[in-house]
Amino acid sequence: MATSIIYPHKNYAVTEAFNLTSVGADGATYKVAGRALACPYSIEMKRKLTPSTSAGNDHLTIRIARVERNTTNLKLATGQVLIDISIPKDTSIIGTTAQTELLRIASSLLDDYGTGDNSSANIAQILSGGDL
Repeated sequence: MATSIIYPHKNYAVTEAFNLTSVGADGATYKVAGRALACPYSIEMKRKLTPSTSAGNDHLTIRIARVERNTTNLKLATGQVLIDISIPKDTSIIGTTAQTELLRIASSLLDDYGTGDNSSANIAQILSGGDL
């Protein structure tokens, strides 16, 4: 069962409350309360599971999206991050340890604060379209 509120970090010291708004057989959606209907700030988690007898992969897709309205021309803009986590059914080849390592590497590339230097070098580089 999905947690009713999740609190991911916005930065090193501040979290944002995302409230569970819907749950389905394939995932859940969370939104920040108090925002205009046309300007949601949301996290969607979707699962695509393959049969247990299959040799394929399960997928967890996480979509974090924020919609804002330009106060001058009233146009909407959406910023988003999409993450596709592919988990092989055959754990004899890529097991939990390797899968955990992949997630930690991805997390560390995006978590400038994990280094303790309180910088935003990696994120600034990504936003400018550069390589890390």
